[in-house]
Amino acid sequence: MELNNGFRLSNRNTLLDALESLIAENSVHDITLEKVAVHAGITRGGLIYHFKSKEALLMALVERMRQRVDAHCGDLAPEGRPPLKTFLIGRIDYAFAMPPKEKKTMANLLAAAATYPCLLGPVKAMYDSGIEALNGDGEAAGLVLSIWTALDGFILLEMLNIRHFSALERQQMKDCSFAR
Repeated sequence: MELNNGFRLSNRNTLLDALESLIAENSVHDITLEKVAVHAGITRGGLIYHFKSKEALLMALVERMRQRVDAHCGDLAPEGRPPLKTFLIGRIDYAFAMPPKEKKTMANLLAAAATYPCLLGPVKAMYDSGIEALNGDGEAAGLVLSIWTALDGFILLEMLNIRHFSALERQQMKDCSFAR
């Protein structure tokens, strides 16, 4: 049995999987702890053991999603960080390969940030540490930051159903976004 701060990770991850699945289909405001517990096949008491509130459950999901992005793209934290080109290629690949369900989950979490502003904390921390790490890279830092910001704009446009790009447009953007 794998433990994380004394908690069984399997139940914790099952609850986060259930929440992520529910958020991909529903507004965060329509989701209750009871719905998450039922969807996960865990008692409400089991859920409360891991997460004392809906806000704590949402925060854990946001953090897990942030870690997923970092794992895919390479964290820019100063110690052991990947080269800038590796980081950017990871971000580009992630942006263009993100499944629609994940975009919907992110969109619903972004909408929930109006009620739960703390949900933006892990995302803000990711950007702050990334930008801080870029500061030591001179001229390349501006290019990396510009591409990173443009990629997030691309994701946001699709996430909020403002613009969905065709396969051709996606390939054209991907091809020119960074000389591989």
